[in-house]
Amino acid sequence: MRRRLAALALTLAAAASHAADWHFAIIGDTPYTEAERKLLPAMLDEIAEHQPAFIVHAGDIKSGGQRCDDAMYHDRRALFDAVTVPLIYTPGDNEWTDCHRASNGGYAPVERLTFLRQVFFAQPRSLGTPSMAVERQSDAAPATPYPENLRWARDGVVFATLNVTGSNNNFGKANGPSAEYRQRHAANLTWMADAFARAETSDARLIVLAMQGDPHFKAYAAGKPTPGFADFLDRLRAHVLATERPVILIHGDSHMHKIDHPLNDLQGRVIERFTRIETYGAPFMGWVEVRLSDDAAAHIRSQPWAPPPNAP
Repeated sequence: MRRRLAALALTLAAAASHAADWHFAIIGDTPYTEAERKLLPAMLDEIAEHQPAFIVHAGDIKSGGQRCDDAMYHDRRALFDAVTVPLIYTPGDNEWTDCHRASNGGYAPVERLTFLRQVFFAQPRSLGTPSMAVERQSDAAPATPYPENLRWARDGVVFATLNVTGSNNNFGKANGPSAEYRQRHAANLTWMADAFARAETSDARLIVLAMQGDPHFKAYAAGKPTPGFADFLDRLRAHVLATERPVILIHGDSHMHKIDHPLNDLQGRVIERFTRIETYGAPFMGWVEVRLSDDAAAHIRSQPWAPPPNAP
């Protein structure tokens, strides 16, 4: 018998009532090993059986030591397109910023990001079958070449993905941020600001952001922010404080599944309407369900997963 346990349930008060009763699922940091690659289709099938509106994959579609060869990207694209619900993916550090490692094939990270965009983001649609329409940042601002930054909305919820990754967000060496980081960071800040603005103009009930990198909230709260995330967290906090709407931030990277309220205001008080969901990550498999009901609440539930006895 397949094991499914409820790890944690949390209710987040929403701003307004909308006639809706639906849910979406969250995964990340998978597959990391060949064993996970063989098991993941079964977990995705089980998620699809619950009929989520879509699945969000918060990045890292391989391990940090696996090669970044072309075949890996095409394999993951085929894996995600085989899912019978739409799947939204945002890139992780393992599939581009870390590809310079000898174990990864010694690739140039920006070249791998360019190839990743060609494989996963060539069209303004999600992965999965059926796919769903999304808007890419490169569609909204053609001069901004970041098609991996996506947004969409459903029943009063505004969603956006941001290419913010682990490995210090590809910040660069200690003597200053890299040109790649500066350009991408500016695009991410614009895209995030647009998401909050759209939520205000549409009277959204909830804002959901998804990215791969763990921004290290504890270090930020202690006044010792990680350089690649410091300005991002400053801007995120300013947006959260400027709205009365609940905000959910989805990320992976640290492989320690959490649902909590790690962001403080300028006086050090916890901002209860801000919720962080960190995905499950290798070697642990599972997903998170976020259900939006007609009682104007978002109910968040952890779903750890173990393979069936006859799994390969």
